[in-house]
Amino acid sequence: MYKYVLFDLDGTLTDSKEGIIKSVAYALTRMGEPTEGRLDQHTVVGPPLLQTFENAYGFSPEKAKKTYAYFQERYSTVGKFENRAFHGIVPMLRELREKGIHSYVATSKPQVHAEAICEKFGIAPYVDAIAGPAVGSHDTKTDVMQQILSGIGPAGKGQSVMVGDRRFDVIGSRDTGLPVILVGFGYGSEEERQAVPPDMFVRTVRELRDCILGNGDYTYRPV
Repeated sequence: MYKYVLFDLDGTLTDSKEGIIKSVAYALTRMGEPTEGRLDQHTVVGPPLLQTFENAYGFSPEKAKKTYAYFQERYSTVGKFENRAFHGIVPMLRELREKGIHSYVATSKPQVHAEAICEKFGIAPYVDAIAGPAVGSHDTKTDVMQQILSGIGPAGKGQSVMVGDRRFDVIGSRDTGLPVILVGFGYGSEEERQAVPPDMFVRTVRELRDCILGNGDYTYRPV
């Protein structure tokens, strides 16, 4: 059983793709850019959007920043609440807290939005801290995970785990020395898991709960 659990937000605790995709579409339209073929969830949900605009769309840093500003126009007011907690997540977090397990949110989403989302959808009462970058920051998943781990201190050594759904969560875990559980109900794919393998893999919230508590073998085995 783990004592400290770091959770990704998008695709792990909440199903947030609607608001993100619609807000990216809005930003591209404001920039006079086409949206066709650019709104796949595997592209726009998960990594920092400045990175997506530069690396996936080929925008210059200046153009990426302007596109991101348009994204924020819609996302900060409407898009962040086009969202929902995955079924069973809030009861699971409540149970973990009752069992003395500390939960945290470590996300690439700006912290101000992550806090509002966690409050809106009933997650905030069951997490000890929420870490994310400032709006427009280039902080990585490793950076926000390290922020949480620094707060936990030496007590977390050997008792902490990361839970996510994308390769960025695995990369952050490798960088910080944590084991990682990937969830199959998020936005990752089997191809992505095979390319950047996690330590453990679960398909449902129930399996996630059992994996955190040490009930059962959820070692990742490629298909």
